[in-house]
Amino acid sequence: MKGSAIGIIAAGCLAVGFGAGFVLRPVISPVAAAPVAASPAVVAGVAQPSEEEATAAVRRYRRFTGTSLERATLKLGDCSPGGVGPGVTCMTQLVMDPTKAGAAPQNRPIGFARVNGQWEVAVW
Repeated sequence: MKGSAIGIIAAGCLAVGFGAGFVLRPVISPVAAAPVAASPAVVAGVAQPSEEEATAAVRRYRRFTGTSLERATLKLGDCSPGGVGPGVTCMTQLVMDPTKAGAAPQNRPIGFARVNGQWEVAVW
């Protein structure tokens, strides 16, 4: 056999092998649904705000410019024990004012601490 014929046969065998592997993979090694992991704050035993409590804290917060975030919407992500200040630091998806045209969500960490039984923004 010539080298080109061997190369063609090898490429064909390789293609059949990869195709069979992709087709049979779910049968040979099924993927179980991954369990939902607790956030690092929960694992460490540190309290964290609910999404509603975090949203209320952000809406009460006054930025250094004096501007209010009373219309802000917030989606709370994973929280971990606060490294910079007290409480927890959470990844959030924040929209400052969803009523404004072109308001885009910002992915940012925000620190929260419980003060007198109420969650407040600790680190902006």
